[in-house]
Amino acid sequence: MAIRIKQGDEYSVPVLIRLNGEPVDIGEVDEAEFAFGTGLRKLYPGDVEYSQADGCFYLPLTQAETFAFPANGTVTLDIRVKFAGGDVVGVQRMESFAVADATSEVIL
Repeated sequence: MAIRIKQGDEYSVPVLIRLNGEPVDIGEVDEAEFAFGTGLRKLYPGDVEYSQADGCFYLPLTQAETFAFPANGTVTLDIRVKFAGGDVVGVQRMESFAVADATSEVIL
């Protein structure tokens, strides 16, 4: 996933979860945790929405949250899924997002 986030951006980031090379079956997912390297944590269901249309989870990020990302650096995203049977499996390859600096740090 090649996503570049600018500090102060506010939108939902699409994430397709794959385990063993295959997209997860949403019918088997009880919970999913999305943990950014900055300590930010989002949960499905609750904070994160899932789209049947494209099979992606959408992680909402606020301006305040992206301003906390390191300027001109990267932030990692670690994902764990709890399945209906009780198993909890983490995605082996963490995603990294490039973060661009913002001149203004005023929330619009």
